[in-house]
Amino acid sequence: MKLATISWTFGLDDLDELFSKVKEIGYTGLQFCGDFKKYNAKDVVAKSKAYGIELTSYDPLSCKPDTDEDATLKNSVAFYKKVIDYAIELDVPMSTLQGLSFWTKNQASYEAAMQQIGEAVKQLSEYAKGKDILLSYEACCHYEVPQGQTAAELLEIYEAAGSPSNVKLVLDSFHMNITEKDLISPIHKIGGDLLYSYHVSDSGRGGIGTGHIDYLAQFNALKEVGFDDLLCFEIVIAECRPYKLPMTDAQMEEFVKQSKYSLNIWKTMMNA
Repeated sequence: MKLATISWTFGLDDLDELFSKVKEIGYTGLQFCGDFKKYNAKDVVAKSKAYGIELTSYDPLSCKPDTDEDATLKNSVAFYKKVIDYAIELDVPMSTLQGLSFWTKNQASYEAAMQQIGEAVKQLSEYAKGKDILLSYEACCHYEVPQGQTAAELLEIYEAAGSPSNVKLVLDSFHMNITEKDLISPIHKIGGDLLYSYHVSDSGRGGIGTGHIDYLAQFNALKEVGFDDLLCFEIVIAECRPYKLPMTDAQMEEFVKQSKYSLNIWKTMMNA
């Protein structure tokens, strides 16, 4: 497995500070979440190379329409085409799509919203063909997105898009703890072929051991389905939830401590 982290959790805007801290913790990869309107892709790539950190994927945190009137299928596809283009400039193998659900605000029903998402994924998968990049869709809880919260919904979106070969799915232990009946069956439901990435943070969003999730059971389930791809730690300490960033020096120290511990626990399971 490739052990990476996700940039927004660091609360650092300066690229040198970000990549330096990623390296200090011991990660070898980073899913970048910076706004493509703010960060020049060449600068991000240059910093990743300077610090020896692989850019694994692009996941824009700023992905909502500017106004409710902008929330249309056409506009969502246009926005995410720009996201894909930026991801290609970053030379990453994957770009995320789960923000598409924010663009369904004007749909009259849940069914219509899911239909819009499926159609958007279909159009974007066509756009990405031949561009040497995969697209992914992550299940996130109802506190973060209006649709696409469970493994079953991921599969519904994927199938509505025509089951495109260049679209994969992402699960997150924190989100599953909120939205799923259990944390094992979703892994088996998606399966190793469709599961591109798996995100790790405990039941309260902190590092491993700060909550009640059984990570040995999670690890074994991932092994059972043949998952050996991108694993991202998405840790936020208690004082900084939700999105109370940047961190103080003391908070950053605790964040680094939890991150290093979680990384070492996962490496221990891999080497057992």
